[in-house]
Parts: sequence; C-alpha cells; structure tokens
Amino acid sequence: MSSTADQLERSLRRVQISESQVSTEVQWMPSRYSSDVTQYVLVRPPQAPCGNRQLFGFPIIKEELWNMGTIAFHQIQPDETLPDDHTFLAMNSLTFLKIYLHLRICTLASGKVVGNPKNIPSWCVSSGEVLLLVLWRDTEPEATCPTPSQVHSLEKKLKRPPGWWVEVPPF
Repeated sequence: MSSTADQLERSLRRVQISESQVSTEVQWMPSRYSSDVTQYVLVRPPQAPCGNRQLFGFPIIKEELWNMGTIAFHQIQPDETLPDDHTFLAMNSLTFLKIYLHLRICTLASGKVVGNPKNIPSWCVSSGEVLLLVLWRDTEPEATCPTPSQVHSLEKKLKRPPGWWVEVPPF
C-alpha cells in the first residue's frame, strides 16, 4: 500500500461522522465505464452542504466485525484453525472480510453521532459515538465500488441497511 493510501486509512480511522441530512437511501445505476451491462455502481449522493466527503457503509459493533471475520477466515482457509488469540482476530477481521467478499475498500471509521440517530441501531451507539464499516467513499472511482451482491451479503448478515454518512472533521 502506498504512503498516501496509508495516510488515508489512518485519517479515516479518526474521523467523526454524522448521518447525511440529504438521503441515506441506497440507489444503484449501471456503470458508465463498464462494457458489462450487469455491472452496477452506487449513485453518489449530492455533495454535503458542508462540502465534506461522504462514506458508504454500515453502523457496526466490534463483536459483529469479529464474528464476520471468524466466518470469513473459515471460508478463506477451511483447513486452518483460527488462532486462539483475540488480538489476532481483532487485527485481521477487516482483511478476512475484504478477501472473502472481494471488497476493494473495507475499513472502519469511528466518530461522534451528530444529528438524529434514528437509522443507527441503539447497540451501535456508545457514549454518543458510532463505529462505521466503510465500503466506499464518494471520492473513490467507480472501479472500487462494492457490488450489490457484496452489499446485500453484509446487509443480510447485519440485519440492517447500509447508508451514506457525512464525514465531519474532528475539530
């Protein structure tokens, strides 16, 4: 990973997020850059009034991520035994999930809930903060967009819909 990508990943882990006031409805459209007519990409939401980047993903708790990481590990390496080491699972769950679902972007953003948390499950909010599993950003090229089946797979497992979230600077 390049140093610019490393910096981006580090900064994403420290962002504050708020639910988009424009729309969190997920919409898909055919890709303009693919000759495959079955390739769909997310419709990017209108730019946030504050001009901040928007993140697409799911509110999540660490235990859910670790559970999905365990499942992904067993699917990727069915003949291997998962080490009995919580740190190993905590450090590698995102990677296992990314590999298993063939995601191009799979990272976490943690931040303060700003605005109405009506679409955030109460168990995902702790002391006014929420953890977000980020699958795409509105500044990323279409080639990195998750597919509808990748998103549906996570939606089915988490039993909640994804949405767009506005990145809020941490100052």
